[in-house]
Amino acid sequence: MSGSYCRSLYPFSGDQHPQGLSFHAGDMIEVLQAAPGGWWRGQREGSSGWFPSSYVQVLEVRDISYVLLVI
Repeated sequence: MSGSYCRSLYPFSGDQHPQGLSFHAGDMIEVLQAAPGGWWRGQREGSSGWFPSSYVQVLEVRDISYVLLVI
């Protein structure tokens, strides 16, 4: 899962989790680590932290070129 990209489906406040990553719906996130229990570590806009995997959709390989343009 590391090195994958995902798009957030819902907003998430990183304040809800120690070392959490905040984002808005539609944001692109690079996945750095997937932990048991459904929490992933990712980064966006220079910040990194943990977020629930159920809040995002993993992008297909064909979508990566779009992600690179957005980031």
